[in-house]
Amino acid sequence: MRGLTRGERGAATVEFVILLPLLVLILGVVLAGGRLAYARTTVQQLADSGARAASLTRDAGTAQAAAAEVIASDAANARLTCAGGVRHTVDASGFAAALGTGAEVDVHVDCTVTLADLLVPGLPGEWAVEGSATSAIDRYRGRR
Repeated sequence: MRGLTRGERGAATVEFVILLPLLVLILGVVLAGGRLAYARTTVQQLADSGARAASLTRDAGTAQAAAAEVIASDAANARLTCAGGVRHTVDASGFAAALGTGAEVDVHVDCTVTLADLLVPGLPGEWAVEGSATSAIDRYRGRR
């Protein structure tokens, strides 16, 4: 009996040394997935908020300014970090439509999420995340 236990001395250490890199890799992949899921959700919420804020205004210029303000504020509150910042485009051409006709505002938000700090082999250094939203402009609300 004594011979069997003596030959297994240090086996737990060897197993730990072999499994540690695998556990670190799995942890890195889980963190990357969480970061991407959070970024996707947040970017979509930014697009939704920006489109809603833009649709409540009365002209295209004010709509673009309102969307930009809401997107910047919400991104800061969410602590969303994007390489190059949060980028957005607002299509407010619907304000040119005549009263009584259907029109809408489209907002597109882009964010490049950095994953390089996770040091996971094979994982790209950056990942692009996008969100788009459309909000209807009130048909009978006065426009300028």
